[in-house]
Amino acid sequence: MDIGVLHGWPIAATAVISAGVGILLARCPTWWLADDGHAAVLAKARLFRPLPLAILGVVLAVAAALLFPDTGAAPGFGSMDRLLLALSLGAAAAATPFLVVVDIVVHRLPDRIVYPLIGLELLALVLGQLLGESPIWGLGLIAGGTGVLFFGALYLIGLVMHARTMGLGDVKLAFIVFCVPTLFSAWAPALVFIIMMLIAGTAALATAAAKRSLSATTIAFGPAMLSGMWFGSVLAPNLL
Repeated sequence: MDIGVLHGWPIAATAVISAGVGILLARCPTWWLADDGHAAVLAKARLFRPLPLAILGVVLAVAAALLFPDTGAAPGFGSMDRLLLALSLGAAAAATPFLVVVDIVVHRLPDRIVYPLIGLELLALVLGQLLGESPIWGLGLIAGGTGVLFFGALYLIGLVMHARTMGLGDVKLAFIVFCVPTLFSAWAPALVFIIMMLIAGTAALATAAAKRSLSATTIAFGPAMLSGMWFGSVLAPNLL
């Protein structure tokens, strides 16, 4: 895969945006959790270390920017496209470690993280469609909306059939999980879906084996979705 559509100031901008969002999340977990009980549980969890999570978000943002494909997925990239891509990747990368850890520990994807993140991604996609030179922004809007509709349908089917499928937080997160990869490749969402299901299936089987019960097994689906998003994003330009 040729890389290099982002270099110099766009990579720095991606890192700065990720650092800014990560610091905000690290400083006010009680606010975005909006639940004293969950805040107490999270504060005692070894996995939840705000500053390292913020740093991890910056590392993830820089890696995503460096691996963004130079050809195919991003023809006609101008300065506005680069700036908006930095916003999209930086914000998503900053939120990822926090969402993963919180979902693992308390099985929640806090609205006060997810909704602002959706807003930032929508802002980048709409401005990119209006002011950018690349066609990827419209594809991102379509992919994100389709992901929400598909996961929303699965959620409603689960409610009707009284079956465990996914939480409403996963439905909201689907917009992020499918719009961001489309910036790397138009076909990336398909690979993202495959990878997330493989990760979730492996985690479910491992948990069931540990509990020796499949019926009593529940897993946090958010980490699988977010892992699938990033792996699918960077792999899709080479594989699809």
